[in-house]
Amino acid sequence: MAAMQTNSVNLTGDAEPVRVSGLRVSTSLFPMLGVQPVAGRVFRPEEEQLGKDRVAILGDGLWKSRFGADPQIVGRQIEIDTEKFTVIGVVEPVLQFMEPAQLYVPLAFTPAQVEPHARGHQNLDVVARLGSGVTLDQARAEMKLIAARMTRNLPGWYPADWNIELDPLAGQAAGDLRTPLLVLLGAVAMVLLIGCVNVANLLLARATARQKEIGLRIALGAGRARIVRQLLTESLLLGAISGLAGLAIGIWALELFVRFGSPQLLRWQTVRINALAVLFAIGVAFVTSLVFGMAPALSASQLRPAHRSRSGSRLRNLLVVSEVALSVMLLAGAGLLLRSYARLWQTNPGFAPGHLLTARISLPPLQYNDPARVTEFYSELLADVRALPGVVAVGAVDGLPFGGGGHGGDFKIAGRPWPASAVEPDVEKRHATPGYFQAMGIPLKQGRLFTAQDSANTSRVALIDETFAKAFFPKGDAVGQFLIDPFLKLNPGEASQIVGIVGAVKDRNLMNDPLPVIYHPAWQAPRPFMNLAVRTAGDPLALVSAIQRRVRDLDRNLPVYKIATMEQNLSDSLMRRRFAMLLLAVLAAFALCLAALGVYSVIGYSVSQRTREIGIRMALAAQPGSVHKLILRQGLRPVLAGLATGLVVSLVAMRALASLLYGVTATDPPTFLAAVGVLLAISALATAIPAGRAARVDPMTALRHE
Repeated sequence: MAAMQTNSVNLTGDAEPVRVSGLRVSTSLFPMLGVQPVAGRVFRPEEEQLGKDRVAILGDGLWKSRFGADPQIVGRQIEIDTEKFTVIGVVEPVLQFMEPAQLYVPLAFTPAQVEPHARGHQNLDVVARLGSGVTLDQARAEMKLIAARMTRNLPGWYPADWNIELDPLAGQAAGDLRTPLLVLLGAVAMVLLIGCVNVANLLLARATARQKEIGLRIALGAGRARIVRQLLTESLLLGAISGLAGLAIGIWALELFVRFGSPQLLRWQTVRINALAVLFAIGVAFVTSLVFGMAPALSASQLRPAHRSRSGSRLRNLLVVSEVALSVMLLAGAGLLLRSYARLWQTNPGFAPGHLLTARISLPPLQYNDPARVTEFYSELLADVRALPGVVAVGAVDGLPFGGGGHGGDFKIAGRPWPASAVEPDVEKRHATPGYFQAMGIPLKQGRLFTAQDSANTSRVALIDETFAKAFFPKGDAVGQFLIDPFLKLNPGEASQIVGIVGAVKDRNLMNDPLPVIYHPAWQAPRPFMNLAVRTAGDPLALVSAIQRRVRDLDRNLPVYKIATMEQNLSDSLMRRRFAMLLLAVLAAFALCLAALGVYSVIGYSVSQRTREIGIRMALAAQPGSVHKLILRQGLRPVLAGLATGLVVSLVAMRALASLLYGVTATDPPTFLAAVGVLLAISALATAIPAGRAARVDPMTALRHE
C-alpha cells in the first residue's frame, strides 16, 4: 500500500523558474508498482523521516527538457521552492491517469501529524496491490470492518455511515472517458458491420456472376460443402488482407495522436498497440470474414439456380435493411451529440469569458509564511497590472472557474444550529481580492462587493452566490447574517458577516448546475496560490509578457503558469466532449457514404440483371417514366424498412447517450427526423441513378443482352 499527495512546486535556480507538477509519495510506491529507475535509485524507507526527506526523483520528461538528459544528474542539487534537494534518480511516468508528475519527493509527516489522536484533512490518494489469492470483494469487506471500527472509536470525526471505498485502478484510469469510449466503440462496431454488409453484397453479386462456373462444378460432382469451403477461403483471404491493412493504418493513426494529440484529451503517450490489441484485430477480421462470407457462400451453393436467384435477392434486400438501420442509429447519435454541444457552448457560465486573461502564481510556503507578506505581494502585483495599458479590470481568486484551485468544506450559520440528525452541508469556498468580480463580469445581485478596506484589521465579511442564498436563505434575508467557517480558524464566537450576494457561476463543468459558494476577502484570509483574472480592452494574450515582467520584478523566482484566455479554458473543458462528437460525426458520415454505396450497388446490380426484362417492357410500350418509378419503388422498399427498423431501435439505444447530453433528450424528435430525412434523401439519390439508367435502356440492345 502507498499514499500520494499532489505537490506542484516552483523549480528555481539559475535557469528560468518553472512550475512543475509533482507528487509527495510514500517510499513504498515505486516498489509496489514495479517501477525501475532509468538512472539512480528510488526512495528508501528512512527517507520518509523529516530531515532525511530532502531528496527528489525526476520524471524522465523533466530530466530531458530541463536538464538535457544529463547522465550526471544523480547526486546533483536542485532548488524546489528555493529549498535545496538532491536528485537520487530518474523514472519513467507512472500513474498516467492522474496529472502526469514530473517530480517526486518523499511523503514525510511531522510528529504532530502522526500522533494517534491527530485527525484532519490530509488529501491523500492511496493505491494498493491485492495479495495473492485475495479478491476485490474480500478486500472491500475488510475495509468495511476497519471503517466500522474507526466510526465506533472516533464518533466525533467519522459519521455512522462512513466507509472506505476500494475501486480498481483500471476504472480510475478510464474516469469520465469510460462512457464516451464505450459509445465510440459501439459506433466503430456499427461502421464495421455496415462495411461487412457491403462486402457481403459484393461477394453475393460476384457469386451470382459465377453461376455457370458453380453450376459446372456441381455437375462435375463437387459437393455443396466443397463449394462453400472454396468461397469461404476467398472471403477469409480478403479479410486477412483488409485486416492487415487496417492494422497498419491503426498504428499510423496512433502515432499521429501521440505526436499531435492534446494531453488534456488523453494520455496518448501511454497508449500502445500491444499483442492483445493485435490479436483482437486479427480475431475481429477472422470472425467478420467468416460470418459475412458464410451467407453469400451458402446462397451461391444452392443446387437449383432458381433457388440461388431467389435466395440471393432476399439476402441482398435484408443486407440493405440492416445497413440502413445501423446508419440511422449512427446519424441519430451524432446529431444528438452535435445539438448537445451547441447547447452547451451557448450556456451562460455566469461570467463574461471574452477579453479575459487568466494566469496562476504560487508563492513558496517557507518564503511567504507571513500572511501580511502574501497580501503585500498580491496587492502590489494587482496594482502594477492594473496600471498596464489596455487593462480594464484585474483581480485574483484562489479557485478560478474552469481554471482549477479552490476548496470546499462545511460551515455554520450563526444562531441557526443544524439538526442533530442532519449532515452538515459542504459548499465551495473561494478567497477573492477586490476587483475580481468586476474583472470576471460576475454581477452583484444585492449588497456590496469586497473593497480594499476589507483587510485583516477590519471586521470579517463574506459574499455568497445566488445558489447559496436560495438554498440556505429562502426568505431573502441573507445580507446581514453571519457565517462561521471552520477553515478560517477564527477565535471562538467570531464570524463573517454576509455583505453581498453575487451571481452564480458554473465552476468546472458547463453541464452541471452552479454549486453554492462562499467568498472570503483575500486580504482577510490570504492564500499563497492565486489565479489572476485580467479583463482587457484588446487581445488578452498581448499582455502576457508585461505581466510576467511585473511578477519577475517582484520576485525573480516565481513562474507565471497556466496562462490562457478564459475562452480557451472553456474550450478545453469541452475538449473530450468535442472529440467524441467529432469522431462520432466522422463515423456517421462514413456510415452514410457506405450505406449510399451499398444501396447504389444493390440497385445497380439489380438493374444489370434485369436488362432483358426492362427491354421487353420497353418493347411492349412501357414508358421510361414508369420504368423509372418501378425501379425507384422496388429499390426504396428495403430502404424504408431499414429506416423504420433503425428508428425504433435508435429510440431505445440512444438512452446510452443520456449522460453525455445537455439540453437535449435522448429521443429528440428534430434530430431523429433529420437523421431519417438525410438518409432517405441520400438513398433516394443512390437509387435514382441506376433507375435513370434503366429508363434509358434501348429495347433492341436489351433484348440482345446476355
